Amino acid sequence: MMKHNVHSADLFDISGPVEPLSWTFMVNRIQTLSYILFFPSTFIEPSMIWIILLAAACSHLNIWLLANWLRRMDRPDGYFGTVRLLGKTVLWLFSLFGLSLALVKCAVLLLGYVDIVNNILFPSLDPKLFVALLLFACLYLARLGMEKTLRFGVISFIGTVWVVLFYVPYIFPANADYYHLLPLIPERMPPHPWHTFLTLWAAFAGPEYLLMLPKQAVDERRIQSSLLIGNAFSIVEYVFFFVVCHLFYGSQYLRRLDLPVVQLVRYIHLPFAERLEIIIIPAYAFSVVYVVTFLLLYAAAALRMMTGASDVPSGRKWLGPAFVMLCLTTMAIQYWGWANEMGKNRWIEWHNWSDACTYAALPVLLMIAALLTKKRGTRHATNHSPD
Repeated sequence: MMKHNVHSADLFDISGPVEPLSWTFMVNRIQTLSYILFFPSTFIEPSMIWIILLAAACSHLNIWLLANWLRRMDRPDGYFGTVRLLGKTVLWLFSLFGLSLALVKCAVLLLGYVDIVNNILFPSLDPKLFVALLLFACLYLARLGMEKTLRFGVISFIGTVWVVLFYVPYIFPANADYYHLLPLIPERMPPHPWHTFLTLWAAFAGPEYLLMLPKQAVDERRIQSSLLIGNAFSIVEYVFFFVVCHLFYGSQYLRRLDLPVVQLVRYIHLPFAERLEIIIIPAYAFSVVYVVTFLLLYAAAALRMMTGASDVPSGRKWLGPAFVMLCLTTMAIQYWGWANEMGKNRWIEWHNWSDACTYAALPVLLMIAALLTKKRGTRHATNHSPD
């Protein structure tokens, strides 16, 4: 169990190792949120399940690399350790790049979720109201610090995982047509296979942000299994929703739908309840607040890195500017990029591609940097060794 230091002035302090379940839930919620909200209409053929499994296997390998980096006893920790690994200039550029990505990712997730709430639940209300409510909920959680935000991952998981149960009836007869899952072996190459793979690869992105957590958050003995189990949960959810959508809609109808997972909620009817979307869609607010808060804290940390003040406990000094930047980014995208369907799809596409690139590149770049640093240290020791 993590201990919380109530006297800590630093938002980013973590007093002890994060519990294994928290790592598992963290990975799962960070990965699955965008997939559930923006289930791509490109997955329109049953044979594309093999692309899902291929991306899942690659993600498992990537998670293994991430866990190995987190387990390293010699990995850099804090501002000065990262400067020794990358250098001040590279660190500044990385921080600027990470800040931009975190802000845009937060804005796209917020606007995508609010769009769903506005269109399905409350079409007559101004979406700006929901954006403001979510933003201030994220600010409230972020002010509690990184340690309590990580704990909130458990609430986020428990608050949304039960939703899967309502989709189970769609895999049984009456609701399901099993012929819709054929052919599993494609008669021809699916259209744009690399685009489909990269779109799905982006759905596994998110765990790369865990690389920046301090050493004291990591239990070296259990971190690898915890991350891999979280990734496995995500794989099961992705395959499940893929199968459910194909069994219910079929390929021909599926290709004409936007957000099929969300639309499917409207068809769920129980003897004791109707309009379950009023319960299910708001439940995902837990995951939205959790992921956006997590990224908001990283944006604040990136600002701190860029100023070189990361060695000084600054508490909430950088959270305010990061929150203002997030508000401005969200308003700008909502005003200029979210005004029409083409602009919205362009931002979601950009979000997917940036996620895919960072998830693939960051673990590899850190491993290369660590090897180069190790070689420099060995060469330095050799040059200064006594004859």
